[in-house]
Amino acid sequence: MRLWIIRHGETKGNQAGILRGASSANDEITDTGHEQARAMAGRISGGERRPQAVYASRYRRAQQTAQPLAERLGVPVTVLPGVHEVDCGEWAGEPYSALRQHPERLELGGGELGFRGGETFREIAARFSADVNSLPDTDAALVSHGGIIRIALADLLGLEVREAWRNGDFMLKNTEWVVLERQQGAWSLLE
Repeated sequence: MRLWIIRHGETKGNQAGILRGASSANDEITDTGHEQARAMAGRISGGERRPQAVYASRYRRAQQTAQPLAERLGVPVTVLPGVHEVDCGEWAGEPYSALRQHPERLELGGGELGFRGGETFREIAARFSADVNSLPDTDAALVSHGGIIRIALADLLGLEVREAWRNGDFMLKNTEWVVLERQQGAWSLLE
């Protein structure tokens, strides 16, 4: 099974560079975001190997981004409950740059990383991985969110999440994607 994991199209929150967390469930993609989604759909659906199913988070922007791809492939968008945006707790309203400038604030004690008043990285990875690991063995695309993708990819690939976060691994721009492959229950990075 191949899985295209895609970050949603641009939103006003992305333009402003502000962490929104759980309050952003109904945020829509911008006109640029719609253009990005159509372009992404054309590239992925035009490949020699392409998804046979399309999944998205329960947040509106992910579903809007997934829709053009689903239409091109002639399949519905199926919502997965655990791949939504991180609950960034007390970080809500802060600029993205605060994550780089104050990484020590992600330390929760006992070796745990996470967002005070929100979720731990372990909780975030667990809900994403539970959904992804329960998918049928059919090539699929999944539209999700930048923060959770970074954390979940490290977890799925068996990398040290703290190190991957510190190194800036898997920082996808709007509608960028990675392709994973699952063989015998283990995930590997293809592109």
